[in-house]
Amino acid sequence: MKKFITLLLLVLTAFSFTAKAQPGTVCNADFSFQFVTGTTVKFTPVVIGDSINTFHHWSFGDGNAASIPLPTHIYTANGTYSVMHIIYKVNPNGVFVCADSVVKTIVIQQAACNLQAYFTWQRDSLDWNKILFQNQSLPYDATDSIRWNFGDGTPAITGLVGSLSAPTHVYANAGTYNVCIRVKKNNNTSTTPCVSEICKTVVVAQPCNLVANFSWTSTTANPLVIAFQNLSVPLSSTDSIRWTFGDGTSSLDVTPTHTYLQPGTYTVCLRVKKNGNATGTTPCVREICKTIVIQSPCNILPNFSMHRDSVNPRKIYFTNLTITSTANAIVKWSFGDGTYASTWNAVHEYAQPGTYIVCLTVQITPNCVKQTCDTIVIPNPAPNCKDLSKFKFEKFAGDNQKYKFIPDYISNDITYTWTFGDGTGSHDVIATHRYTQPGLYIACLTAWRGPNCASTTCKEIRVLPQINCDSINVLYNYQRDPLVPNKIYFYANANWPILDQTWTISKLSPATTPAVILHQNNPVYVFHDTGYYRVCLKAITLGGCVKEFCKVIRIENVVSNVCELQAFPNPTSSIINVNVFLAQSSMIDTYIYNTLNVLVREKHQQGVAGNNLVSVNVNDLVPGLYTIKVKYGGKICYARFNKL
Repeated sequence: MKKFITLLLLVLTAFSFTAKAQPGTVCNADFSFQFVTGTTVKFTPVVIGDSINTFHHWSFGDGNAASIPLPTHIYTANGTYSVMHIIYKVNPNGVFVCADSVVKTIVIQQAACNLQAYFTWQRDSLDWNKILFQNQSLPYDATDSIRWNFGDGTPAITGLVGSLSAPTHVYANAGTYNVCIRVKKNNNTSTTPCVSEICKTVVVAQPCNLVANFSWTSTTANPLVIAFQNLSVPLSSTDSIRWTFGDGTSSLDVTPTHTYLQPGTYTVCLRVKKNGNATGTTPCVREICKTIVIQSPCNILPNFSMHRDSVNPRKIYFTNLTITSTANAIVKWSFGDGTYASTWNAVHEYAQPGTYIVCLTVQITPNCVKQTCDTIVIPNPAPNCKDLSKFKFEKFAGDNQKYKFIPDYISNDITYTWTFGDGTGSHDVIATHRYTQPGLYIACLTAWRGPNCASTTCKEIRVLPQINCDSINVLYNYQRDPLVPNKIYFYANANWPILDQTWTISKLSPATTPAVILHQNNPVYVFHDTGYYRVCLKAITLGGCVKEFCKVIRIENVVSNVCELQAFPNPTSSIINVNVFLAQSSMIDTYIYNTLNVLVREKHQQGVAGNNLVSVNVNDLVPGLYTIKVKYGGKICYARFNKL
């Protein structure tokens, strides 16, 4: 090697390095070059090396050199450089053969750092605190480095532009943040780094989804007192609240109660402000106003008095004692027998004796209506003297030998004397007596109203011995209607007289409706759904024994829209009942008509889903045949009964 270097130096001294290779010579120093980057150049000689006896030398013009066939050189500065290539050959014996040199000019012009860092951001559509960032820096390569700093104290994230151009960051709190992006070009050949950075203010604010709303109600005792209810959502304990009531007053309470001094129309406003907003964000404030009408206080107190006519005890005089502030008050009397009047004072004659509830309704305004009610008893007319002693008797349910004796006509002007046929008696108006032995007795009542008005009535009483309840058997049979298979006729049977029947009908699994209870004898019932039902009869027999018998009945088919009513007890002397089944709650309107189709009773009650027992007092109706009409759930059903 030392020999080659020495020989090369001699050749370099002997030849002019600017001379070109001669045509036809074995040595040719010509070369080409290629820019890898703006400052990196790759050199390629024409003769790369045909043997181990061919040598190359390069001088790059910037003080650097190389002795390899294919060098790549990096220039550190812009400029014009003369690049010399020398080729030298010797034979295998080391004897000089030929040499050549070529010089070419290279211009290095490194590009300026024109990188401009930039980014955009937007809020996530679902999460207000999630921010989507997008790198918009130009020009950039996927191999450039990038660093994001989100300004909330979390560690900055770094990486390559190709994989970190669109990060997502979730902020823990609302606020204003200084977000910075720094981009560095990694393929820069200059000694000066190519770096660009930009910062922007990012405002993270919770969206204002506040909805202000309120309601109000007036108090029953004083309509000038209004209770307001704040219905704003979402509402927090830190929110600021301000009410203005339209009368010059205000309140900071969440749910205030306000007393107006005068009735009238007012505009009430509620303003709600969220206090948790970050600095620099738009305040979250909502306000709503509503018009309310304040009514005058309803201070009327309805009151009335009543007295009987001196000649006709069924004729009653009603006097309205209500004090009002206006002469335009509307008055309505309800006399309890299905009749009404609208005069200030009223006179009414009752057709039948009985107990009636009389109501007086006074209306000052549509929102000021008050009512008061009282009870009046219309007595039976006094019978003639020979009927004063008529009476009835009742046996106690749990004791065959105990009886109650009741006069048909009771008055404080009459003296009552009872004899029970066993040597005992009583002067009580309504007497109770227990016979010590079973047997046949004659009980008598003597009623004395004066020296010229007295009578005695006697009745035979058969007193039965106490019954051994264990010896009594109760059961029932049933029969399906041939046309309506879900209509069942029930018949109770026993080896001892049955005085009272209570039927309980319960649907087995699934139990979708409450149990139906029928307090009547041998009922007819229409089932409203298919399935299995447990039907139980609870019977009270003569002598007070209580027995129960149950069966399971299967309903396989249902005929819909069957309008079946059974009035019970039938005949009746005081109360008439019907069972009404409702699929869902609704009003039940009941009307009773006489044979002339005149309405003599009506009743309206709110029904519930399931069975409803409707009972109407018919005690004061005259004996005869009546029709009961029931309207419910879009149906109108009828039944008939006899009034004793």
